[in-house]
Amino acid sequence: MLKRIAYFIFGFVVVGMLLIMQNRETELWGSDMKAVEFPAQTRWLNTSEKVTLSSLRGRVVILDFWTYCCINCLHTLPRLAELEKAYSDKPLTVLGIHSGKFEQERSDEKVRQAIEKYEIHHPVAMDDDYSIWNRWGVRAWPTLVFIDTEGNVAGTTSGEPELGELKRIVDALLEKAGTPGTLKTAVPSLIKMDNSNTMLRYPGKILVQDGRLYIADSGNHRILVADAKDGELLETYGGNESGFTDGSAADARFNQPQGMVLTDGILYVADRNNHAIRAVDLSDGKVSTIAGTGRKGSWRISSGSAKSIDLRSPWDLALRDGGLDIAMAGSHQIWRYEIKSERLNLLAGSGAENIIDGSFENAAFAQPSGLWVSGDKLYVADSETSAVRKLDLATRQVTSLVGTGLFDFGSRDGRGKTAQLQHPLGITGREHMLYVADSFNNAIRSINLDDGVMVKTLKIEGTDALNEPSGLALDKDILYVADTNNHRIIRIDLKSLQTEEVIIHKRIAANVGDLNCEDGLCRLR
Repeated sequence: MLKRIAYFIFGFVVVGMLLIMQNRETELWGSDMKAVEFPAQTRWLNTSEKVTLSSLRGRVVILDFWTYCCINCLHTLPRLAELEKAYSDKPLTVLGIHSGKFEQERSDEKVRQAIEKYEIHHPVAMDDDYSIWNRWGVRAWPTLVFIDTEGNVAGTTSGEPELGELKRIVDALLEKAGTPGTLKTAVPSLIKMDNSNTMLRYPGKILVQDGRLYIADSGNHRILVADAKDGELLETYGGNESGFTDGSAADARFNQPQGMVLTDGILYVADRNNHAIRAVDLSDGKVSTIAGTGRKGSWRISSGSAKSIDLRSPWDLALRDGGLDIAMAGSHQIWRYEIKSERLNLLAGSGAENIIDGSFENAAFAQPSGLWVSGDKLYVADSETSAVRKLDLATRQVTSLVGTGLFDFGSRDGRGKTAQLQHPLGITGREHMLYVADSFNNAIRSINLDDGVMVKTLKIEGTDALNEPSGLALDKDILYVADTNNHRIIRIDLKSLQTEEVIIHKRIAANVGDLNCEDGLCRLR
């Protein structure tokens, strides 16, 4: 109970700080205060060594306090990666301190998967009891702490720093260090990431339409199109490395793509880590950018010409009335793209990270990550509040069907707000039934809107346990699931609750390149 109260208090602090920290610069100060050493029992991931600050004396050290559910933390990781690359020949070490918010995030294996999914190339400490967090007096995710080469605390900042600011800080600390020969070059050794030999790698959202299965193969930074029944691979858009490039199917590049919709022969894609909406012309395979610039936007996004606006982590799309509704996870809002006019407008959400019902203008969301539209209702998987929200497009009112707060989560069936979810990422439905990818409970939940918003856990059979499912698509009585951390797509017969895996494969005659082929079925080596 005390821990839950502490988390609740942290929530208010986080919300308050996030509203003011966007334009705040870090100030460095001279200090004789030595950095606090890590607890002896600290568990380290992504490295074969036990890391101590004393062993890193002679190097500039940055501590990144993060939790892998947090969109602001995900925005910070690419900047740290750019910094590490730019200073690869300099005495700089980044250390991740993972202080998990959700129960799921206190598992070593889940955090290892997050390290791999988000391509983190530095050691990460497991701080699931908040001992390091408390030693440093941290109050928000993400927080960066800077330590100079003599082991003194040099500064701290909360929020999403840009690369220029980070470089300024590191340069100042290296200049202060003096003689280059006194600096250490040794760094903690990293464990090589296990690049799974499965065809898929952390698949996110999926779409089933006209007998075809569209897969955001997020970890491979590409879009796959397969036969929905037998899994035969038909088309590939993008490559296996991240990038932001328009062009042909082979030349185009995505960066952790997520939600998709299809209309008039155009597949629209929420290109999450490129902060853009992309369009794939299925007639010729050409990929173009229709919204976003590739840059992460500021805390508030302005309406206007879609190609001129910097977006913030668009995570899912819904097709409605000649336009796209966008779950803008990074700004905690729902946005709208009009296909004909090529303009972006705010649909709902004040931008505050919270769960507040009411008018579209005053309502608050927290990292909306899944959308499903039915008539004049738009349903939202609101991940950070472990909630399902409903937007009434006729009355312009937002109501919460499930979920009560930023730090209220669990796994409980029941009606309405007596039920609990844990960081849901996907949602779909038909008629009066909703289906939710309850990601951090590793489950699929149904919500019967005609039975007092009754929430039930699907008791599926015939497959191994789910592992952070995040995408759903419904085709009559068959529910397709992107079982993200198991690198697979499964389908569930909603009548029998029997499941089977959809094996994604390519039919060619013999071994070719990186494919391992047997009996005409090919998978990545």
